[in-house]
Amino acid sequence: MSSPYVRAAAFCACLALARPLPAAPISAGTAPPAPATPAPATPASVTPQAAGQIAGRLKARLSYDPLTGYGVFEKSGNRLAFARGVPWAIFDWNRSLPLDPPSDAEGGLSFTAASGAAIEKAFAEAEAVARSHFSVAAILIDPGHGGKDPGAIGEQAAGGKKLRVVEKDVTLDISRKLFDLLKARFPDKRILITREGDSYPSLEDRVDMANSVELAANEAIIYVSIHANSSFNKNAKGFEVWYLNPEYRRTLVDAKKPGGPGQEIAPILNAMLEEEFTTESIILARDIMSGLQSEIGAESPNRGIRADEWFVVRNARMPSVLIEAGFVTNPDEGKLLARDDYLLRVADGVYTGLVDFVGYFESMRGAPSQ
Repeated sequence: MSSPYVRAAAFCACLALARPLPAAPISAGTAPPAPATPAPATPASVTPQAAGQIAGRLKARLSYDPLTGYGVFEKSGNRLAFARGVPWAIFDWNRSLPLDPPSDAEGGLSFTAASGAAIEKAFAEAEAVARSHFSVAAILIDPGHGGKDPGAIGEQAAGGKKLRVVEKDVTLDISRKLFDLLKARFPDKRILITREGDSYPSLEDRVDMANSVELAANEAIIYVSIHANSSFNKNAKGFEVWYLNPEYRRTLVDAKKPGGPGQEIAPILNAMLEEEFTTESIILARDIMSGLQSEIGAESPNRGIRADEWFVVRNARMPSVLIEAGFVTNPDEGKLLARDDYLLRVADGVYTGLVDFVGYFESMRGAPSQ
């Protein structure tokens, strides 16, 4: 695929070819042209409109170089490229849009009202297409335990001192780092966290927070629960990602809800949603496992993805996984889980998996069925 700079150069070349030829010079002895007839009244459709006004209505960014006459309207990833004096523009590099040629007036670059309406319509149609596709609108991060519930505790000898590694602290540190990474990567999505400090939301509170997020018909949410492991066997070590056992039956569609599908259709829809969430949870688990393998696989064994019926994954009505980042009770891994740089790598691995899953989900789901 060519770079934007190559495409821009090609567009400018096309615009140059499309410019009207200069008028032929008048040779000696040729009669001067007849006086121009008075111009008719300008219809409203061709009344000049400043380019800045159009950009303001669109809430778009306008870039324009008066020397080259080349400019771009840009909004939400969509671009409309135009050139002064050229009777068409290019929208998103893949379709041309007929326009009355923009011109430089006393107030600066201007378009006719008809052209302004055509530009606004092109962006509105693009936004409508984007809204018609499924998207991951929210990601909820759940740091396990907290407050009165410390979770697993490991005590290791380090430098002649006793190192105490507490699960609730490990999970909160990883989750905060993951939260910051996701906020920076997805400023248009809702990145949520069940606790920001040493508090104790109940298991019910955690899943209620996820299930109560309001979503449009074409939006989805992901639930990611972060934990650390422990074992009486001090040699146990490694990371795991869990999803809900596909054999577990749960209610996702309420037949009694006002305006709901009714008693006959609800079981069918429920079964379809169960299968869909299971498939997506497995893909999410694999993506996160792959990200963790890349970041910490050289120091921590990959114990694979597994199925169980943890409270949070069985009650969250969405694709959900539970991550065990390592064993605080293992002498080597416990020390790693006490290191800030290692926890950042764990967060990076989970982040990479989530980004991969969002890309898969939003590209594969396409437009929702009506």
